[in-house]
Amino acid sequence: MSSSSESEALPAPSGRYHVGRTSYDWIDAQRAEIYSSDPQNRRELLVWVWYPAAPDADADAAPAAYLPDPWAPTGQFLGLNATGLQSHAVADAAMATDQANFPALVMSPSGFPPLLLAAIGEELASHGYVVVGVNHTYETAVTVFADGRTIPVNPDAQAGALGPQTGPYKERFRRRAAVCEYKAADLASVGDWLGRLAANTDGALAGRIDLGRLGAFGHSFGGNAALEWCRHDARCLAAANLDGALWTQVGRVGLNRPVLQVLAEHPEFVPSGSDAVAAGLATDAAAFDAEKAITLGGWRTVQEQGRPGYTVQVAGATHLSFMDVPLLPLPSESPAKAMLAATQIEPRRMRRITCDLLLAFFATHLGQQGSDSLLEEPSGDYPELSFGPP
Repeated sequence: MSSSSESEALPAPSGRYHVGRTSYDWIDAQRAEIYSSDPQNRRELLVWVWYPAAPDADADAAPAAYLPDPWAPTGQFLGLNATGLQSHAVADAAMATDQANFPALVMSPSGFPPLLLAAIGEELASHGYVVVGVNHTYETAVTVFADGRTIPVNPDAQAGALGPQTGPYKERFRRRAAVCEYKAADLASVGDWLGRLAANTDGALAGRIDLGRLGAFGHSFGGNAALEWCRHDARCLAAANLDGALWTQVGRVGLNRPVLQVLAEHPEFVPSGSDAVAAGLATDAAAFDAEKAITLGGWRTVQEQGRPGYTVQVAGATHLSFMDVPLLPLPSESPAKAMLAATQIEPRRMRRITCDLLLAFFATHLGQQGSDSLLEEPSGDYPELSFGPP
């Protein structure tokens, strides 16, 4: 919790806890790094962690920078100048002590570091969750490890998501699935490290994470990764997907545990492939129809197989609405401006709706106090929501 100022990019968290932020990086010696030119390299990941902080955590400390200087290139694609922008979290603050431990949520972004999902991370942490945002190495413009090493982007780790779509569509879809599967393996690695951290005695978070209340969520490819990991790993008790098409097996078989899907509007999937080509919306009718079937079919399958499954669409939202992007001070020439042109929902309202849905879902299914009524039935407080897969 903190007061707002012009230097803060995000709305202030609404929960009763102050928020701390820290980072860790770990190497998984059992996994090869497939995006490196050196076949001897092992998979190394950095995570940003938001967590409930002690009441006096920010009494004398300045909020952490929204994007630390070494990470500035991750905003350049958006034209973002993050100089002077503050978060609502205090770096390495003491953890809250009113509970012995806290539930944890592993968060998987897509194409950008988890710092660009800080609006969600801070809000959930203020309500008593440890939010572990995974920076998927080689996927972001730059990854900066604790010792100062920097790793540049490898386009293979994005499967063309941020660039032009080229090549046979079946191969494009296969590459997307492979990226999502590798990201899901990242979440499994992080789950292992959290287990060791939970059993440790050193550090602010050591021994303070309740792995009996572990969930996952993600955006876009990260949403697919969260569901795919949860399908395989019994440690993950509940998972949420923020507008991610499902390229992996989870879209064909679902997962038999609590699952939430929060979707933007997708009017691009209304026409058939031939109609889309005729209207200039697509160049390949077969590719369009195949992507439509995978996307809509995957969402329906997950809804039907979830135990329980919830699917909610947000009127006026587009794919980038789930990130911090609409909240940031972007210049007029930012390429994100065009991406956001179709967005109708006010950014702070979108952030409130997304967080309220996630809080209701995880409170219900990770043993916190809460109700899932928001996820199941219309409410006059949330007229933007419609229920069920498109």
